[in-house]
Amino acid sequence: MVGCVDGLTRRIAVALGLAPLLLSSATGCSGRSLDDPDDIAEGDGDDGDGSTGVEATGTSSPSGSGETGVGSSSDDGTTPACFPSDQWLEWEFTLPVDAQGLCPCDQECRATALSQWNQENCCDSCEYEFGEVKCSEVSDGNVCHYIVTMAEAGCGKGRPLFIDDQARTAPATARDDWAQPGLEPWVRGLDVRTRRALADHWLHAALAEHASVASFARFVLDLGAMGAPPALLTDATTAIQDEVRHAQIAFALAGAYAGEAVGPGPLPLHGLVAGADSEAIVRAAVREGCVEETLAAAEAELAAHRATDPAVRHALTAIAEDEARHAVLAWRFVDWALSRDASLATAVLDELQRATVAIEEAQASDDRPDDAWPADLPTEIASGHGVVPLELRQRLRAECMEHTVRLCGTAMVRAHSARCSPSLA
Repeated sequence: MVGCVDGLTRRIAVALGLAPLLLSSATGCSGRSLDDPDDIAEGDGDDGDGSTGVEATGTSSPSGSGETGVGSSSDDGTTPACFPSDQWLEWEFTLPVDAQGLCPCDQECRATALSQWNQENCCDSCEYEFGEVKCSEVSDGNVCHYIVTMAEAGCGKGRPLFIDDQARTAPATARDDWAQPGLEPWVRGLDVRTRRALADHWLHAALAEHASVASFARFVLDLGAMGAPPALLTDATTAIQDEVRHAQIAFALAGAYAGEAVGPGPLPLHGLVAGADSEAIVRAAVREGCVEETLAAAEAELAAHRATDPAVRHALTAIAEDEARHAVLAWRFVDWALSRDASLATAVLDELQRATVAIEEAQASDDRPDDAWPADLPTEIASGHGVVPLELRQRLRAECMEHTVRLCGTAMVRAHSARCSPSLA
């Protein structure tokens, strides 16, 4: 049974010392029926959506012919998967024959396939779920041909600043000192309305990243109030610098698409409280860090993978890595807080449940958020310039909430409960 524990989940789990528990208890997979296990769609090697193959060792292409993934089946004749069949990709590559002149589909082959996929497609994180390997007969005398099924699993915009349960951002204003120099996306050929939509998207992201600076500044004060260890404080102060850079990138992109410089105005901080009681601090860390920062890391990476504009893709790839570190930082802090006071587990689980309900309500609502891509503009353009379409974004947030955030959160709480009460282990 292939586990549904993706790279970002593993990264969090390893930081918390929970990897064995998560790997043994993941239950998010569902059976994917295979009408014909030998029905393999041929990859054409194009650099289209989701296709970034390699010259000599492989190509990848969307698997768009229904139930086409291949691999070993479970007892009921299905191959475990977490995604609809039309989201699976196929990765083709070659390896030399083994010592016996054969082409085995063994663990070494699977490890090589996954390693090559991550190297060529950039990510090694929450973005991909491993399917299975199918091997061919020996060709050309000494070469084995393999086909691997993978799925995009990118399951956000920095750490939000919540004050009185509302996300707070600054207003936008005309200024040129917040744009990162030299960041120039390709805008030639884009009509005025499309550029305006892209500018609005990146401005919304920029203001959110700018608010993340204040959110992390408050987090540093909260860490001090709780007597946190120096490693957490050091990483939190580094995160502030990261978020300044992220805001500069996003303001530069917003200005480039709009054709005029833009930046943040004064950030309204009335009502902000730092250094509150331990429960309030932990709740804020779960809501802003464990939930939203984790989702932000996943969405940024998916956006980077789908982007075709080189400047946008490069910027998003760097942002995604930073956001993943920030997410892990939040999880490390909550884990440390629980080690000091296991009774905080109730607050952790309550915040996870609140976040789950909010995501479910957003999916069910007919209201479109302010940063949603206009429904009548091509989504291909949106993806190419770093915008994840609303429907995909909502689905990814729900999947990542279930298979990464809730999985890690409940495992972390369970581990601390077991330490306090060994009978619960």
